[in-house]
Parts: sequence; C-alpha cells; structure tokens
Amino acid sequence: MTKNVLRLFMWMLPLTLALSVGSCKDDEEGASQSYDPSKPIEVSSFTPTSGTVNTQLVIMGSNFGTDPEQVTVTIGGLEAVVISCNNNNIYCLVPSQSYEGTITVKVGDQEVTAADKFEYTREMVVTTVYGGRADDGRYDIADGSFDDSFANNYGLQEPTFLSFDPKNPHMLYMSQDNGNPVRYFDLKNRTITTGVTTADIGKNRMRSIDWTLSGDTMIIAIDDGGGDSDDRTVTSSVFVTRAGNFKNPQIMSAGKQCNGAFVHPINGELYYNSFTKGDVYRFDYRQWGVGVDACMNHRDWLFTIQDNGWEFNMAMHPSGDYAYIIVVNQHYIMRMNYNHETKRFGTPYLICGAVGQAGWADGVGPTARLAKPTQGVFVKNEDYVAAGAEDVYDFYFTDRDNHCIRTLTPQGIVSTFAGRGSESLNGDKYGFIDGPLRSTARFDQPGGIAYDEQNKAFYIGDIMNHRLRKIALEGAEDNWDTPAADANE
Repeated sequence: MTKNVLRLFMWMLPLTLALSVGSCKDDEEGASQSYDPSKPIEVSSFTPTSGTVNTQLVIMGSNFGTDPEQVTVTIGGLEAVVISCNNNNIYCLVPSQSYEGTITVKVGDQEVTAADKFEYTREMVVTTVYGGRADDGRYDIADGSFDDSFANNYGLQEPTFLSFDPKNPHMLYMSQDNGNPVRYFDLKNRTITTGVTTADIGKNRMRSIDWTLSGDTMIIAIDDGGGDSDDRTVTSSVFVTRAGNFKNPQIMSAGKQCNGAFVHPINGELYYNSFTKGDVYRFDYRQWGVGVDACMNHRDWLFTIQDNGWEFNMAMHPSGDYAYIIVVNQHYIMRMNYNHETKRFGTPYLICGAVGQAGWADGVGPTARLAKPTQGVFVKNEDYVAAGAEDVYDFYFTDRDNHCIRTLTPQGIVSTFAGRGSESLNGDKYGFIDGPLRSTARFDQPGGIAYDEQNKAFYIGDIMNHRLRKIALEGAEDNWDTPAADANE
C-alpha cells in the first residue's frame, strides 16, 4: 500500500471504530471474546453488498476474535485492509480492482468464503502516467522509456499545455512554459521524446499547441517580446510539419506576447491573441501565406477583451459555432459566437466566473468562482446526444490555483470533476494522491489537459507535482487505433 492510501485508512479509522463500538452494544459478550481455534469461523452476511474502491465493508459472523492482525480478508482475490474487528464483525475497506467479488476470511488456520459475492463497481480514478518530484529540484530532460525516467526521477518542469496528434491518437504533445521544450509522449510504447526547443526558435516561452485541418502541421504559440515591442519584430506562432518530423520550426504569424494560437475547426483560419492589450486577431494563412510580412499585411484585428495584461487563450468548439476565451489571471471564461457567413466572431460575453475574483465555488454563470483556469477541452456527452440536445459537448478545464478539474456545461453550470480530495487528512486542497476523483485524488496546480476520445481518458499536466496524470475508468486498458505511421517516424 502507498503512504497516501495508508493515510486515508488512518483518517477513516475513527469513524470505523465508532461504528464498531455501536455494534458491540448488540452483542457485548460476543464482541469481547477472542478467537477460539477449536470452533469454526462463520460468515453470515456483509454490508453493503455493492460499492467501489474504499467502500467501508462490515462482514458479520462469529469467532473472528478481537485482533485485526490475526484476520485476513480478500475480496476478488485482493487483500483488503482490516481496520478493526470484534468476535462478530470485521470492518475493512474494499481494495481497488476487486472485480471478481468473492469474499474470503481467514483467522488463524481457518478460512471461510462468503456465500454471496460483493458487487464491485468500477469508477473513474486518477493515476500517474509519467514523472515525479526530484529531491534536488532538478528536472533533467531525458528521452527514453517511462520506466527509465521513473527510475531516474525525471519529472516534468512545467507541463502547461497538452494536445493529441489528430492522426496518431497514441501520441500526446506537451508544451512547457518558461524556457522548457515541447515533449512527445508515445503512450502506446511508453516513451518520451524531446521535440521543439527554445534554442530551435530563439524564444523562451512556448504556450499553446494546435493543428491545421489536415492534421499534418503543428502550430505552437510563442510568447515573445514586451509591451513596447513592434509586432513586426516578434513572433506570435511557429509551425512544424509531419513531413519534417516536427522539427525545424518556421514563423507562422507575428505579434507580441501571444498566449494562444488556434485554428478554426471549419474554415481553418488562425486566431491568436496578444496579452499586452487583450487583442484577438484573425489570420487566413492559407490565402496569404505564412511569415511576418504576410501576417502583418493581412491579419484582421477583431476586438479587445478587457484591458492591458489579461492573460488568456481560446478553445474552439468542434462545430465552430463558438469559442471560449479562458482568462487565466482574471479567473473567468467568456464565450464568443461565430458567424459562418461573415467568418467573424461576435463580441465575447461572460459565461462563468467573475472578473478579478478568484475563489472556488460551483454554480451557474457569474455565481461560480474560478482561480486561474488554464486549458480546456470539449468532450461529447452521450446523454445530450440521446436527448437530442443542440449542443452535445461539455467543457472540461484545469482550474490551476484551485488544484482541480472543473466541468462547464453548455448552460453555464460549473461543477468540480476531480481533485481536492482527502481533505480530512490535513487542511490542504492540493497534493499528490491517486484514486477516486473527488473523495481521494489531489493535484498540485494542474495546467494542461487533453482528452483521448477513443479510450475515454483525460490526461493532465500536473505542474507542481511534475507529472503527467490520467483520469479514466478504473482498470480500463487502452486500445490504440493507429491508422497512420507514428508521428515521429
């Protein structure tokens, strides 16, 4: 068992002991008896009859004794942690992945199996894919297998943005801010490779990652220059191609301090921002070509979102009907609707959160509170599809300073999806704990997020834990369908 899980057990101990004391009132004499090896142990029933990992299970019967160290319980062939026992009751926690459900109790040399099986329900859980904290604070860049990196404790310096390869769904790309390179995760073969570096582009900050409609060109936003820089002298995005093995970046567009550059999913045009003034630009590189001159001569200024110094990026809805503007340092999200005839986005309006008001609160629209929302992805909700809804996508986003993953519905309802768990262990809302989404799991400043639609799994760049985390159905195995060659071949 991990230290985090053991701490969870210790947290649950007082409650379980209280239950134990209460049940003893019904059979004080039986509860005080020690295990008698001359008599058989018996299991009469258990409660509850179904549940998930860490369900508090009470097994009822006789001759269990009072020493939990002498009692072994397995559920589905996996050993459960026994919290306490008396002669008639055993209190334990259901172990992870005990799918088969057979309950076996062993005391001394005796072993007995319950007549009925526990019905184990799988749930979404957080696990760790890659990385770790380094005791010396160094996070050396090392290519190779995940296992080698774990052995050498190669963590991730600042995993701030994630994106899947549209043609190779097992390839996950990650940008790292503040002088760190783009990294390529091969999730099928469990390897990591260094891609575009700051030395390749002569710039220090790489931000968002997006793809052209063909899926053969990756666009990386570059946060370059300062507030007084001439847009012609700085780079807002670069691109690399599959044919070029995603190396040798070239300038796509110009402009200072770009936090995000994104392609419209229908018309293929590039939309990017400028942090300095809160500006949003449209650039049809397919018509005018790429590079500084093409961009400066043909880009269109669309609007300014608020004021100077608003850090933000965008997320395009798969239909192209609208986009969200994620305002990181002012803690809110806006929506801008798209006119397919004029090829223009309308004036953005607030969809959730409050300008400049950081906090954590689930709610509708402006009643919700966020704290540095960072990246988001649209995920199809099959319940919406079945109901014939017009918009069938929820929006999942990392809420960095709240240390959690949030969900935003098309109606503007914000809820907490994962993180901030196990709060009774201490007063923290952050940390590193794998497990069930809300009851147990913790993150520490999650930044990047990507969704693997084929395997119904989220991947999270957990910044201060220096790890790549995963949210998926417990015990689910990945099934990678790769119709094209590996992106790095």
